[in-house]
Amino acid sequence: MRLNGLSDLPVPRKVLIICQYFVPYAASVGGVARVVHLARYLKDQGCEVNVLTSDGADFGDLGLGELLTGLGVTYLRDPLKRSVQNSLMRVGHRPAGSASSVWLSRLRVVKRVVSSLLIPDLGLFMVPKYYRAAAALIESRGIDTVIISTPAHSMQLVGGLLKRKFDDRVELVADYRDSWNGSAIFAPKGALTSMISRRLERFSLKRADLITFASQPMFAKMNHLFPDLRLENKGLLMMNGYAGEPFPVRGASNSADLRIGYFGMADDDEKGYRNVEPLLHAIAGAIKDGIAIRLCFYGSLRLSRIDIRDFQFVEVNASVAHDEVFKIMQGMHYLLILHTDPASSDEVITGKLFDYIKARRPILCFSPENTEAARLVKRWQLGEWLDSQAPECASQALSSLRSRDYPALHDDELVLSFARNGQYRKLYERLRGVA
Repeated sequence: MRLNGLSDLPVPRKVLIICQYFVPYAASVGGVARVVHLARYLKDQGCEVNVLTSDGADFGDLGLGELLTGLGVTYLRDPLKRSVQNSLMRVGHRPAGSASSVWLSRLRVVKRVVSSLLIPDLGLFMVPKYYRAAAALIESRGIDTVIISTPAHSMQLVGGLLKRKFDDRVELVADYRDSWNGSAIFAPKGALTSMISRRLERFSLKRADLITFASQPMFAKMNHLFPDLRLENKGLLMMNGYAGEPFPVRGASNSADLRIGYFGMADDDEKGYRNVEPLLHAIAGAIKDGIAIRLCFYGSLRLSRIDIRDFQFVEVNASVAHDEVFKIMQGMHYLLILHTDPASSDEVITGKLFDYIKARRPILCFSPENTEAARLVKRWQLGEWLDSQAPECASQALSSLRSRDYPALHDDELVLSFARNGQYRKLYERLRGVA
């Protein structure tokens, strides 16, 4: 079966999706929503869908349990992943200075050191196990299409190895939610480690029949890094999108405070990309200028340097199941996108952006200006952008922020264009050999 339209089969009936994170062993919806909804979509189109993933700490089904009906899911034992996740679960969002926050600081240092020694990531230890299990599934269940969704980028090595073994018996789709060597977050820093990492990615990309990517800058960087592979004809933009139908427009809370909601994980890691500290100081400055703001977190807030009790305008809540979260979103005046690392921001379109559009609430994007999400927010006038690199300017902008309508969120045609199924349909048609 070929992806260029020469397929002997009209539809790939037996699909294997390989990913390191899947419910219930994932801490947040954002890390698994793409693969869960993709698996559901393909199943609903008549495909037999199998998922190969690993176990870990049990975070529950995150409200996605109903989407798993009819999927064949195989969980491999992954002691390292389980250990790391259990450690993070124990930390929670304890205040700075506690034993948990000290442990979190140490854990971050250990993780950086170990990650710098393992290329491309900690999942490397699991590659042989995934390869053997996937090969057995391909043989026993007649799999004809393999989709590798990453990060963790070590899983792409599994895809390359499987393609080398089975050749034309399977079609290989390399699905990138984030760049590998094109990202400052995942690319090694040293010359030698960078060379090794690029060779590993080349090994996988060279064997892929199709490459799907969540934002256009990802593919542009792949082409720049590997110009000789001529990837242009293999590429397919498949943004994350939102699932289901958009919600009707409704008014936000009548609260006197301007309520800003954030859903997912955040921390105070200065070297990370979800560092909430500059935003907290920007909001504190705006409050001094007279505006009343309530910042509402829903999810894991991992702090080791700051004490959240010093910021009385912050409200910290547990994660909310995905099927319940939209009611809370619609009660907010603005919904927050947080990305604070300029080196890794250019390709970022977090899945939250699409859920926020589904909820039809204005988006507040706290990020560097070159973030892909910020470009979309400004292009379609879906909300406001705040410069994470200039907290004083962000504070001034927050001081004048008020609840208001954004006409784009009332435009049904525009809102529907961000739905997941429209994105997945493009992949499905390529797999069928259509265009």
